[in-house]
Amino acid sequence: MSNISAGIKNNLNINLTHNLNFWNNDTIQFESDDVSDQLISFMQEQAKGVIQGWLDNKSLMQCFYIHQLLPETERNTFFSHMPARFVSDMEKIEVENHPVISVISTTPQLSFTGDMCVGDAIAKIHETSEAFDNKVAFIVDEQGCYRAVLPIHQLLNHSETILLADIAETIGACHACTDREKAVAMLQHSDMDCLPVVDLWGRPVGALSAKEAMVVMQQEQTQDVEMLMGIQADDNDAPYMQTSVLAHVKKRIFWIVGLAGVGILSGMVIQSYEDAITALTILALYMPMVADTGGNAGSQASTVIVRSMALGELKLKNWCEVLWKELRISLFIGLGLACISFIKVYFLSHGVELPNGLTLSMLGSAIALALFFQVVTATVIGAALPLIAKVFGQDPAVVASPAITTIVDVTGLLIYFYVTSLILLN
Repeated sequence: MSNISAGIKNNLNINLTHNLNFWNNDTIQFESDDVSDQLISFMQEQAKGVIQGWLDNKSLMQCFYIHQLLPETERNTFFSHMPARFVSDMEKIEVENHPVISVISTTPQLSFTGDMCVGDAIAKIHETSEAFDNKVAFIVDEQGCYRAVLPIHQLLNHSETILLADIAETIGACHACTDREKAVAMLQHSDMDCLPVVDLWGRPVGALSAKEAMVVMQQEQTQDVEMLMGIQADDNDAPYMQTSVLAHVKKRIFWIVGLAGVGILSGMVIQSYEDAITALTILALYMPMVADTGGNAGSQASTVIVRSMALGELKLKNWCEVLWKELRISLFIGLGLACISFIKVYFLSHGVELPNGLTLSMLGSAIALALFFQVVTATVIGAALPLIAKVFGQDPAVVASPAITTIVDVTGLLIYFYVTSLILLN
């Protein structure tokens, strides 16, 4: 191997180690493009044996990092050079949109065997780099497979002769390709503030800490809020002030244009009941109240269900209980709003001239009944849509609030005009 090749590899090792700290969620941020350029040149210019020899000493975390550095055109070549022990892991990681390995700390992890004593473990920590700041170490077996977690502070609470196996804590681990949101949910139900991450062989890769989990949850909540409001979420979102006007337009216009088309149905419903409005113009006064109330009720139900599903409180198997519960909730809310709307119509429309045979009580009752049915149907629809999305393998949050509002507007107008026409004009 030439001195030039050795120099390039050494420089890459230094830069890769340094830049492992520059991770930003799904996208790796670098101080410059030097590392990427050097890596591409190295992969293109060096012999296969040289590249394989260099990669053979890398960890799964470093291989993943190198994979992210390379452009799409070079990744197939990288796979052919990668150590065979990482191929299966990387194939699984590559097909996952948000693998947990992309958010866990890149700080090297310490591993001990269970038959080591506390004194030996402390000595090994002293021998490591001064930059060691991990709160836990891994207990592994003879093959290097994960067995338990050892909180570092426990070393200070026991005598030097105690075996590590006796003070370690056994907690479940997740694979490096596990979706980051699922990994956070696993951490939430864990007894510790970190979650071990392992490869397909069961060997430790790293650990998801509580701090990293908070960052993931913040990203997921942001995406869910954007989806609920009909905004196309982007995995690489920049801060609001750094996002261009056209980028904002691109994210928002899809739902707005689509729902504007669906909104034409509302106009068609109104047009089909034009005779009813002409005969009883006061119906137009309360039409926005019924439509808006239904939209609010549907959005409330949808938001509650999406949140509960995201927190793992609801499963698809609970769909019957969910709809039954939301139906009961909607009956109480609808009854209360119906009473309020009757009183509102009675006083707001007092003195309004009505066609012969109609009374203010009849008008109030018709609008109250229409509002009651609107609230009930809107709530059930709002609760059912996220569950339906989940059945078809979609994110429940994509059932955006504007979509629910538009759907409920159409159904609400149908209910409103049908009920009022049936009671007042027949």
